[in-house]
Amino acid sequence: MQSENKKLSVFKRVGGFLLIIVVLLGFFFLGGKLTGLFSSHMRVQDFSRTTGSFANVALTAAFCTLFAAVVVYVVVFLTNCFTFNFSRPFFAGFKKKLYFIHIIVGLGLSLAAGFSVSVPVTPILVRLGLPEPLPFIAPILISLICVQLILVWVNIWTPLNRTIVRKRAAALGIDPINLEKGIIVGVSDPERSSFKKLTLVEDDVGVLWIESAQLVYKGDTSNFELKRDNVISVECKADSGSMASYAGAVYPILRYRNPDGSERSIRFHAWGNWTLGGMSKSLKLLSLKLESWYKT
Repeated sequence: MQSENKKLSVFKRVGGFLLIIVVLLGFFFLGGKLTGLFSSHMRVQDFSRTTGSFANVALTAAFCTLFAAVVVYVVVFLTNCFTFNFSRPFFAGFKKKLYFIHIIVGLGLSLAAGFSVSVPVTPILVRLGLPEPLPFIAPILISLICVQLILVWVNIWTPLNRTIVRKRAAALGIDPINLEKGIIVGVSDPERSSFKKLTLVEDDVGVLWIESAQLVYKGDTSNFELKRDNVISVECKADSGSMASYAGAVYPILRYRNPDGSERSIRFHAWGNWTLGGMSKSLKLLSLKLESWYKT
């Protein structure tokens, strides 16, 4: 298993991050045009007389948007993303709900940062003579780009991701002690492009036990037991549709043979990491464990 040869090329990794920046810049200019329509009443020549009022309004807006984002986050965490029944499969609906909630929370955090930054920055931009409405909207839109880039790298939903798997495992009757012996993972089909998935790239989440003679997985919607004799190969390969691959991550993929003789593959995802860097390290450790098990 030569995972170092199957990472995304440097060209693709740099290109992926550049694409994100280009998209965010597109939102920047679009937002600038739209915001300009609503900020025309704030004139640069009148700003010197309204600096204090502007600061008060900006700080109030920052507090309100941050408070709203925090409230939404806490409510989502306490309600397990509005999931109240773990006795039946939940992950498909969970992915869709979390996708839209992440946009709302991310926007709230971005606006809170933008309004806060505008308090010291906007007066400076006004004195520099920037044309309207840039002094008023540039700090907000630049902050939006920065916060979104941070949210690409940092997963603010890590505590929730860990909690839902544990709750589903408990509902499936998995003993807490036995749960601690397993590895929380996500799984997906490597034959299906992750680019086609609007939400999370994982098809399922659950717990993997690496036993001496077999691999045992129990998830939200699928379960399997793979004996070593049924496994054809273990390899590591980047997933160009997953952001973690642009941070250098490679995913362990098992190719195995079904009882009817057909061959299938399954890709494992590290689950519950705070950063893309942490995910990359977890995937590497998981790959080493699977390789060691396969070669034993």
